[in-house]
Amino acid sequence: MFLRDAGRPNGEYVPRDGACISADDRGFVFGDGVYEVVRAYYGKLFMLEAHMARFQRSLREICLNGGDLSDFEAIMRELLERRGLLHCDATVYAQITRGAAPRAHAFPTPPVPVTLYMSAAPAADYSEAQNRGVELITVSDFRWARCDIKTISLQANVLCHQYARDRGAQECLFLREGVATEGSHTNFFGVLDGVVRTHPATNHILAGVTRAAVLSICRRLNVPYTEDALYEADLRRLDEAFITGTTYEVAPVVRINGVPVGDGKPGPVCRRIQSGWNEIAHGS
Repeated sequence: MFLRDAGRPNGEYVPRDGACISADDRGFVFGDGVYEVVRAYYGKLFMLEAHMARFQRSLREICLNGGDLSDFEAIMRELLERRGLLHCDATVYAQITRGAAPRAHAFPTPPVPVTLYMSAAPAADYSEAQNRGVELITVSDFRWARCDIKTISLQANVLCHQYARDRGAQECLFLREGVATEGSHTNFFGVLDGVVRTHPATNHILAGVTRAAVLSICRRLNVPYTEDALYEADLRRLDEAFITGTTYEVAPVVRINGVPVGDGKPGPVCRRIQSGWNEIAHGS
């Protein structure tokens, strides 16, 4: 792990069981911070520039000066090397909070040093989901109206994801006033009448880096797509569906609320996009 805070202004690499963060940290008491998860394929930090741009945007949106982030890439590479993760698939987690201060809703005055935390770990294996597909369960999207900020305050996402897991599904699909928005930690795509559709990048979804890459793949492969909302009534008419994310990459959806999507098997459009993804991510 790497930590940088008021007590470690220059940052320090520490073992996980030796890490110590103030109990007054605003990330701990308020969830007052933002984060990113970057995929690393055999030491290659995938789409790092896009992740860093989103990180900077999230910081701006919560009015937090995260300091100089120019050394992030070097820290991430050092973490991968120290963990022995340069020759496998891995993920790097980075989080910045507003720092440690006496508990009060107002921002600390004057500002205190931010807390930066980074860690690296082997990537979870989602090959079965990518090959066989996943099931989703719809839930009411009762989250706040700034889902476009990648905040560490994820209580609603956690509750809804667990709701789906408890019912045998792998992920939830949020419905906001009858519109399918996204999953708890994935973006949702449906294929309807041969056209790939996904919710537009508004404040009601987190515009995923993988989502953007998939839209680029659609353009390159001449797969028709549109950033238009899908409604709950559309879900039963879908030819195919799939979810995307840093961990899932591209995974077909074969059932929604127990009802098969299309013929209940991964579809040809998803398979084409998966092949395009493997080309840019794995060079295959």
